[in-house]
Amino acid sequence: MSKAIISIIMAIITVISSFLGFDNPFEEKEKEFVPVVRFMVCSDTHISGRNVSQEKMASAINNAYAIAQQNENYSVLDALMFVGDLTDNGEPEQFEIFKETIDTNMQDETKLLAIAAKNHDSWTYGKQSALSYVNDMTGNGSDFHVVINGFHFIGLSTSKKDGQRYGLYQRTWLRKQLKEAANDDPNKPIFVCQHEHIRNTVYGSSNFEGWGVTDFKDIYKQYPQIVHFSGHSHYPNNDPRSIYQKDYTAVGTGAINYMELTVDSDRSIHPDTCAQSGQAWIVEVDRYNRVQLKSYDITDGEILCQYLIKNPSDKSTFEYTEEKNEASSSAPAFDSDCTMKVENADGKYNVTVPAAKSTDGKIIFLYRIYVLNEKGKTVSSDYIVNNYWLPNPYSEVSFTVDAKTGYTVRVVAENAYGMQSECLEAVI
Repeated sequence: MSKAIISIIMAIITVISSFLGFDNPFEEKEKEFVPVVRFMVCSDTHISGRNVSQEKMASAINNAYAIAQQNENYSVLDALMFVGDLTDNGEPEQFEIFKETIDTNMQDETKLLAIAAKNHDSWTYGKQSALSYVNDMTGNGSDFHVVINGFHFIGLSTSKKDGQRYGLYQRTWLRKQLKEAANDDPNKPIFVCQHEHIRNTVYGSSNFEGWGVTDFKDIYKQYPQIVHFSGHSHYPNNDPRSIYQKDYTAVGTGAINYMELTVDSDRSIHPDTCAQSGQAWIVEVDRYNRVQLKSYDITDGEILCQYLIKNPSDKSTFEYTEEKNEASSSAPAFDSDCTMKVENADGKYNVTVPAAKSTDGKIIFLYRIYVLNEKGKTVSSDYIVNNYWLPNPYSEVSFTVDAKTGYTVRVVAENAYGMQSECLEAVI
């Protein structure tokens, strides 16, 4: 068929669509984003009692509803998804408090989706008890496949066997569920959750960091439309490394309970403010299958970052690959009039530095501190992790150095990809 004939056919279809009030199928789908399904995703609630862990979980749920109700076109929260480590050590009372928190705060419109983890949920009475509790709470099964508003949700709990994280029977089951979901509509996203990251995907999943597993990796690679949620590491979900696209989309869920990080060769770093607040996701899909992810602070509901996946089934459109994430990043910067304040404190020096500013809309990861002697040789170094998982990160950074008169203190700000600002320095 010639190009001229194709153009005529497209023009006729456009006219007919306009006359009948339908969307033009040849127009770019840059229309208003109106959700047709919305759900919350979080992990690592670590319920330990009727204490702050329960309060955080309740706050996460209530702020999810508050965010949903801000949208006049679609104000429903269709599901709450909890991606493992529901409890701190799997005691029956902790599962009861988890269920109590759901019963008190979840509305009738919303469906509960939850999975059990091998570690914390299974510590006290083993996996079978954890799986039974999750089955009883949700009614979906500890491995579930449910359809909400035409979209498929698949969850994988820990294996029934004590000696392994996942079982061969789950691979067989997963293949069947994914095939069924893809056959329903290959263009729709398929939402999958398991507690652990898939190795070498999101922040926290590398071989060194140790929070990733390889189970099901080969299966997921066959379905680019998968949007995979995982926790376990507690690494902040508003870190740009916590969304990963290659064969499919992987998303880290941060934590409700506390944050953790890797810095250089130091694994499992817990900064002073790591337990302040917590994080969760609001996920929305519109009728064009576009997926919008909003990370929010569970205490006040403030949006921390936002991503839009325009075509989850087409890998060629992926915008959040490692290469593109890094390419779209730039080094932080201190204001040109920024100065370092140094005060003598009994032979040591208290130093205060105004916070740097992000130049790319992403996080400032940390501040590196160097002390140089009169010859310019570095005699000590340290870092301060920026509390970027909170709505209001540091407005200034303060620290104490042990230095001599004539020594120089230097500070640089660094983003998630190691890009550094120009240094601030002061001579003592």
